[in-house]
Amino acid sequence: MKFAKRISLVQPSPTLAITNKAKAMKASGIDIISFGAGEPDFNTPEVICDAAKTALDEGHTRYTAVPGINALREALAKDYKRRGRDVKASQVMVSVGGKHALYNATQVLFEEGDRVIIPAPFWVSYPAQILLAGAEPVTVECGIEDDFKLTAAALEAALDDSITGLILCSPSNPTGAVYSAEELAALGEVLVNYPDVKIFFDAMYDRLCYEGDIAPDLVATVPALADRTITFNGFSKTYAMTGWRLGYTVGPEAVIKAMSKLQSQSTSNPTSFVQHAAIAALEMDDMVIAEMREVFKERRDLIVSGLRAIDGVECVEPQGAFYVFPDFSSYIGERFEDDLALAAFLLDEAQVALVPGSAFGAPGHMRLSYATSDAMIEEGLRRIKAALEG
Repeated sequence: MKFAKRISLVQPSPTLAITNKAKAMKASGIDIISFGAGEPDFNTPEVICDAAKTALDEGHTRYTAVPGINALREALAKDYKRRGRDVKASQVMVSVGGKHALYNATQVLFEEGDRVIIPAPFWVSYPAQILLAGAEPVTVECGIEDDFKLTAAALEAALDDSITGLILCSPSNPTGAVYSAEELAALGEVLVNYPDVKIFFDAMYDRLCYEGDIAPDLVATVPALADRTITFNGFSKTYAMTGWRLGYTVGPEAVIKAMSKLQSQSTSNPTSFVQHAAIAALEMDDMVIAEMREVFKERRDLIVSGLRAIDGVECVEPQGAFYVFPDFSSYIGERFEDDLALAAFLLDEAQVALVPGSAFGAPGHMRLSYATSDAMIEEGLRRIKAALEG
């Protein structure tokens, strides 16, 4: 059977490949410690689960409006006012996860001939989705010396008349880097001179920010960019709801309408009773989130300290999310051909699963998720250190 050319543009997610291999080894009886998973290890808060049960009991099991029930869209608009933005419900659309929201937007806003800047390290789905839209990803490397963040100077150097889009992620997957308000303002000063550039701002981890309750928002910081910025967020990371599959988009009304049109011909509405549970999540006491964030912060400190104790490893302290992105490049060359070989070695010899940085456009690094227990972090780091230094 002949396949469409577009599917050849997409490669399987390396993050899932590592996770799946680790699961298979674990299923066979091997004691695997995995730092690969990109999801909180907490249970979904009880108040959210109870709200879903109530919605089921009340019969909220039918189709809803394609962009989501109005009550949820209103609640999300209200929540975004906390970020300093005057958002209306008509500027909000709910989708089947954040990845789905991004896919809808790339399909609606980019096409053949477009070129989209993606700072590296990047989340693995960004270039794949740009390619599926027929556009060209333009990678801009952001090194460890800049804490893996795009600087205004680097953005200015990359921009020209052929660039039609930019993707920013803060807090970042895979690095945990967070753009400060000052850094966003500096990028905004450059972007205001390029009015045809559409901006995607991925804020999926914005409540998992270790300095302040919410990470700085691009539009709240640079209101002049509001008419061409599409913001993405969701419930997976903040509320430990990865399996519930609910993400959302905040943007100009015209963009939301176009995305809704596309979604109407694919998934239609997100799951009805999950939308009602999401309202309960937004109304939940912030202390629940604060407690999870504090646990993640303590784990961050533990894993950063342990990584820095391994000879030849350089590690920047992340300011958000639950990932750390250490540099293992000192081990690449004579000992290991590349970071893929290093990851394979650590999985086979140390029984520790990491995700190679080349999957994120940053060869020589490794992504470790610290969404796991202190005991697992300590034992995993002990194994890595022993395997590399033994």
